[in-house]
Amino acid sequence: MIYDAIVVGAGPSGSKTAELLAASGKDVLLLEEHQNIGNPVQCTGIDSHRILTLSEAPKSIVMNKVRKARFYSQDENYLELESKKAVYVIDRHKLDEEIAKRAKKAGAEILTSTKFLNFNRKTSYLEIKTNKGVFKSKLLVGADGPNSTVAKTANIKLPREYVIGYQETIKHDFSDNIVELWFGSKITPDFFAWVVPENKQWARVGLAAKKNVVHYFKKFVEMRFDQKFEKKDILGGVIRYGLIKDSMADNILLVGDAASQVKPYSGGGIIYGLIGAKFAASACLKCLNKNRFDYNFLKENYDNEWKNKLAPAIKRGMVLHRSLHIIPDWLMSFGITISKPFSPILNNLDMDLLFD
Repeated sequence: MIYDAIVVGAGPSGSKTAELLAASGKDVLLLEEHQNIGNPVQCTGIDSHRILTLSEAPKSIVMNKVRKARFYSQDENYLELESKKAVYVIDRHKLDEEIAKRAKKAGAEILTSTKFLNFNRKTSYLEIKTNKGVFKSKLLVGADGPNSTVAKTANIKLPREYVIGYQETIKHDFSDNIVELWFGSKITPDFFAWVVPENKQWARVGLAAKKNVVHYFKKFVEMRFDQKFEKKDILGGVIRYGLIKDSMADNILLVGDAASQVKPYSGGGIIYGLIGAKFAASACLKCLNKNRFDYNFLKENYDNEWKNKLAPAIKRGMVLHRSLHIIPDWLMSFGITISKPFSPILNNLDMDLLFD
């Protein structure tokens, strides 16, 4: 059998791409290298109001709703903003499961514990090699994360900018309606630290850095929490960001984190990845309908299309990211102080920077 598309990676963007293609009557195989979809979790799981609409997952994925965010400098000066629309703290494992269920219900075949290894080009299809055997497909969709094996085997260059994230879920006394974001060279010189409450007792606490991430994390929790605490759900992973030059090759396209469809200022990839999945599925359908799978066709019908939507936001995000991490610590604190009178205006900012 020759599949219309094989999707590598059953995260939100991969499963959503598979769902949309299968719902259009295409033969789709979704491969996931782990035994259980959604594990291990590699995401903080805080998203804008768009998450339920884009994922079409049930409201049961929401663990908490947050409206306030405090932006701290390392001297503990802070600016508090309040969003008009709730921000959702989600169960990322459940989100992945729910979208994969939708893909299966739409008709996609799913294989877990199946690792993509390589591919060979044939005259009218690709031969996809995995640890569970060889499969044939007209299209290959890489939704396999920031260090995409699909991208590497297809010689697609990924953006060079990245940080490593580390997070623990910590038991303490929290406000369940306030997210904390901490900035400063002593906290982390490359990104920021976060405290995201699941409820009044537990919060997801983490940070990201280019190196020595665990060292910075330990220093941060020593500063933020002045007592011993319980912890669980330790996770970590690479966050790659920046505008990818090409997100496709002949017969191949990347989506989600694999295509760096990620907010550079926060590292969040679920919203952009779900948006990317719609463009990926649409492009695949055009390829199959026109029997065109070449670079130029995919450039026009996928790469250019999703970039028309997301590239401005990614570019704005890169400017914001660089600005936040080149200014000295004293200026960060001063900037927070002078921004406080403008909080009513800043409350209207879109956390996805999409401005739609």
